[in-house]
Amino acid sequence: MLRLFSTLLLLVAASPLVATALHVSAATGSSVNVPHYYTGNGNGFLMGEFSVSNPHTTGLVLHSITTTALGSGDDSTGFSEIGLYVDANNNAGFEFGIDRRYGQAYVAYPADNGSLTFSEALAFSPGETKRFLIVGKLGGAAPPAYNNAFHTIVQSIDATGGMPTGVPTTFIRGAAVINVPTPLRLEYNVTGSAPPYTYTFRLVLDNHDGSWVPGQEWSSIVFGQAAFEAGGTTPFAGWTGNAASLPVGPFTIFSWATMSVGGVSYNGPGLVDNVSPTDYWMPSAVGDYLTWSGTVGTFLDEGQMSWSMHRFGGPTVAGSANIEPAYRVGDYIRVVAVPAAVVRPGPLETGSGAGFLVGAFDVIAHSNAATLSSLTLAALGTGDDSAAYSDIRLYVDANGNGAFDPGVDTPFGASFTAFGADDGSLTFNDTLNLAINETKRLLVVCKLNGSTPASYGQTFAARITAISGTGQNHSGLPTAAVAGIRIHAPAIGVTSTGMKLSAFANGVGPGGLGLSVADFVLANNAVGAAALGSITVAAAGSLFDQSAFSFVALYEDSNANGTFDAADTLYGTAAAAFPGDDGSLAFSGVMNFAPGQSRRLFLVVKLNGGAAVGDDFWARVTALGVGGGVEVAATGALVHGLTIVPGSDPAGLQPGGGKNGDKGSGGCVAAAPGAAAAVLAALAVWAITRRRRQNFRLP
Repeated sequence: MLRLFSTLLLLVAASPLVATALHVSAATGSSVNVPHYYTGNGNGFLMGEFSVSNPHTTGLVLHSITTTALGSGDDSTGFSEIGLYVDANNNAGFEFGIDRRYGQAYVAYPADNGSLTFSEALAFSPGETKRFLIVGKLGGAAPPAYNNAFHTIVQSIDATGGMPTGVPTTFIRGAAVINVPTPLRLEYNVTGSAPPYTYTFRLVLDNHDGSWVPGQEWSSIVFGQAAFEAGGTTPFAGWTGNAASLPVGPFTIFSWATMSVGGVSYNGPGLVDNVSPTDYWMPSAVGDYLTWSGTVGTFLDEGQMSWSMHRFGGPTVAGSANIEPAYRVGDYIRVVAVPAAVVRPGPLETGSGAGFLVGAFDVIAHSNAATLSSLTLAALGTGDDSAAYSDIRLYVDANGNGAFDPGVDTPFGASFTAFGADDGSLTFNDTLNLAINETKRLLVVCKLNGSTPASYGQTFAARITAISGTGQNHSGLPTAAVAGIRIHAPAIGVTSTGMKLSAFANGVGPGGLGLSVADFVLANNAVGAAALGSITVAAAGSLFDQSAFSFVALYEDSNANGTFDAADTLYGTAAAAFPGDDGSLAFSGVMNFAPGQSRRLFLVVKLNGGAAVGDDFWARVTALGVGGGVEVAATGALVHGLTIVPGSDPAGLQPGGGKNGDKGSGGCVAAAPGAAAAVLAALAVWAITRRRRQNFRLP
């Protein structure tokens, strides 16, 4: 007997597992060229990507990803942040605020060419692929040197299923550091109300990086029409390679030359002195400068021009300089929409009678003081702007906290009861003085409950289309839309709990009522009442859900005692079983929720004897049908309901135990100590005779 038992255990250990495993694949592409301090406008920049896929018919769960750094740069000092994001819209680009961070962020790697582990449970449906983005910020403790490179590989992943494939990956495209900045600053002013615009340039040695020493020479300045440090843009891509396309001077001879910036060649005008035939400039002291002017048909605002120069010679190492921003100076006003989350009020919201903040704009002065005298606000969105509002105003954010504070913030211009037409415009006239380089924030404040209340799901937004004030070439118009409004609709949230019962394969619960294996608390977190019309529950686990049950149903906890009993009410219609293994059942029935109301439902099953010892059953709410124009119907977590243990209960009357044992309704059993050998033998036979799955995940 001992020999037979040992043989059974050996067979259990030697039985091949189903080859279900996640696959990792590195994306191809070129490294991005960045300055040593680049932080992607403070949000991080994309420096590589890879995908994780589940090519199997069984759901799997990813638990962690370990990356290893490679390359010539020091990964322990070059970064100020390194992290992973899930590409939310699968567009292979990094979009801060849209893409979702995976796991935690790190300041840097623990050592050069070290490794980091990012941990988070993430489910993969059968056939599902998710793209992961490697996002970094440079500007770390020790700036990397010119031409330093940073690369990454996915070293390993931890996931349910068999051994992951595709790891370690090949090199993932990374970042290459272009040269350090120059000690030069390029300033420009633009005048004119229509093309051609007149540009005045001033190239000054201000030694802002402290790198200048006498004798340095510079040549071949090049310009680029590209937002400086804007992700996804190509420097200089918008310019034509001829002298007429750029407002260059002050020299009478245009000398175009090919130069390299960060390893990429560009054509640019060389600096040619018309007094002595040289093509370089050697500043004599800090404060030395060159000036020139010219005209061109392109209007470039602050942050839209980048430039570079070539180190022609002198005591420093020759080579191209970094791409740097040109700084606009002069008398003008710029307007910029302030990014923010969409406001989700009810259709009659008035902000406690004072109004509520739906968006903001910054008004910016530059080298000279300026005065704003009017601002035109244009409406957009799906709602009717002429009927939904009862009040629209602009306020100056007096205390600079970014919030609307009634009685503190000061009105700008008159108030309006509504827009004159749907998607119409309103002009606010007032005086707002700005000092040199000052920014003031204007707040858009409104009340709803207009003549025709807004409907669930409707949107309302606005943007600035025109201003008047001192200076020329007011910029940033029309602005992007402010976050605006989306009328909030009923939303039902789900909190799930599994019972984790130990049940016989033919368990039907005390009195044959059934086993309560999970409960779901549904809460109405919306501004109004909501009507639930259906609940979809999906099965998971190793138990065969289409053949092991004789009854599956949802019951409401009618007497609110937290326990399934005969007083509870059936929701919808019961089913005999799930339609397939890891399948889903949709239960339909009317269930009304008052604002803030919660209701508890039990998932109740009866087993028919078809399950195998060791089988487990899990469940999850995957969909809710909510009436009233629902925006969000949150689904529940995956919870463990029961595990099949040896034995049977022909009468269907099982001793209490587990969560509901004290009520006599849990359907749980406790194995006696003398049954241990029988349990092991049964598990061994089950492993030999039946092909089981290790992993699960809902589709």
